[in-house]
Order: sequence, then C-alpha cells, then structure tokens
Amino acid sequence: MRGAKKEMRKTVICLMLLFVLVGCTEGPLASPRPPLPGLTVGQQDVPVYQSNYCWKSGKKDSCVDFISPPSQVRTENPGIVPAQATMTIHFRKEPKSGTLQVNEWISTNKAKPVTVQDSSFVLPKSKGLHIYSFSAEWEEGTANYVCKVYIE
Repeated sequence: MRGAKKEMRKTVICLMLLFVLVGCTEGPLASPRPPLPGLTVGQQDVPVYQSNYCWKSGKKDSCVDFISPPSQVRTENPGIVPAQATMTIHFRKEPKSGTLQVNEWISTNKAKPVTVQDSSFVLPKSKGLHIYSFSAEWEEGTANYVCKVYIE
C-alpha cells in the first residue's frame, strides 16, 4: 500500500511538471504573438524588441502592453550606425498597405513621426542615442516594435 501511494505521488508530480513545461513553450498552448521583424542598416543587423501588440491565431488571441519605448530599451545596448544611413524594416509577412508607421522618441513620453518609404527611413545627422518605435497592422492584429541606435 505504501509503495502504491509513493508511485502515485511520483506520477502526479511528473504530470504537474509536464503541464508547467508545456505551458512555457511555443506550442499550441502558448499565447499568439506577432513575428519579430529584422532591422538593417546596410549589411548590419540592428537589435529590435517586441513592444505592445494584439494578435490572433486560430481561436486564441492576446493583447500585451509594455512600458514606453524609451523605458523599454533603457538597459539595452544600441546598434552602432552611421549618420544619415538608411534603416530598413524586414517583415516575414508584409503588413497591410499603408499601416507601417515609425516614430522617433525625443523624450520619455514624446515622439515625432518619421517619413517611411518602402519599409525604410533615413537616420538623422545628429550623433548620439536615438530611439525608434514602429507599428503595423496585419489581418491577425497590430504590433509595435522598438529599437535603439547610437549614431556616429
């Protein structure tokens, strides 16, 4: 009898661990999320981070809010890029036409729009740290991203 209880306890613990592990994966039980795009300046990759989004996949959907873009990347290392270079956003799946918007953050809670053409924009002349956020819309939902660059 004692051995059966011990065996039952082991089985229950193993099942609980299995549920926890499955819940922490990207499998069918995971919350849907948009794909992370690539960012490049010339041949150089620039780090990009997921920000706010609402996304639907199948019968599941999720909305996630992040802190402001400047606060979100405060401790991240910037990509080092030349002044007046062209930054290009590469999506695996193109967003709906006309929905891509880019903003440059000029303070913790103030941003200004940046002109975008063919998923690209020109970086400014001014040297130093610059933070950009961009958003787009797909049939599955909307997504926002953020990057931090140091212009030399």
